Amino acid sequence: MQEFSKGFKRPHKSWNEKYSDIPTPVIGDVMGRFNIMDERIKPIWKGDRYVGPALPIMTYPSDNFMIHLGVDLAEEGDFLIVDAGNYQNAGLWGEVLTVNAMEKKIKGIVIDGAVRDVKEIEELKFPVFASGINARGGYKSNPGTVNIPISCGGVAVSPGDLIVADENGIAVVPQNDIEIIYKKCIEKIDAETEIMDQLRHGKNTFEIMGLDNTLERLGIKINS
Repeated sequence: MQEFSKGFKRPHKSWNEKYSDIPTPVIGDVMGRFNIMDERIKPIWKGDRYVGPALPIMTYPSDNFMIHLGVDLAEEGDFLIVDAGNYQNAGLWGEVLTVNAMEKKIKGIVIDGAVRDVKEIEELKFPVFASGINARGGYKSNPGTVNIPISCGGVAVSPGDLIVADENGIAVVPQNDIEIIYKKCIEKIDAETEIMDQLRHGKNTFEIMGLDNTLERLGIKINS
């Protein structure tokens, strides 16, 4: 018999607001280019930025039973993160689940797999990030997991990790690193603001970033 925990530790809600203005490229840079999901997972409609704690789900291919369970167990503000094996031949999320999730005030869903009812979801303005679209429905009869660590879009996701999703992609901030990553993001944003100011005053990126050293290391010479 499988057993899943109904609850898990979530980051303090103040972190949602703090990360709401941090672009995902900045987050990825300060995490060493790690913890950014594969490019195949994209927003199915152009929307705003979304931040929230991860509720991980793993589904059997072509089956969305565990997604229904995840919606049932989710708390307000959760972000459903679904490993559907990048299965493209069934839309495992659609209008019905969207309305259910919105009534529970779930923040959104990221699914490494296909969805359907795109027009209806866009009209409802519910955040959905997916790796595909398919009109074929899924089954509701096979096992999977909820609230157990998964891999989604090539990134490990644990319950309570902070998800930041925007038009650039999806960043996963490990819950234990939320504070230090935030501090590094602020430092990077400040540094980039200074770079932009120097660029506007006539300098170039090659000069500002000291890329002459890279030329030397690579043995490249620029002739006059």
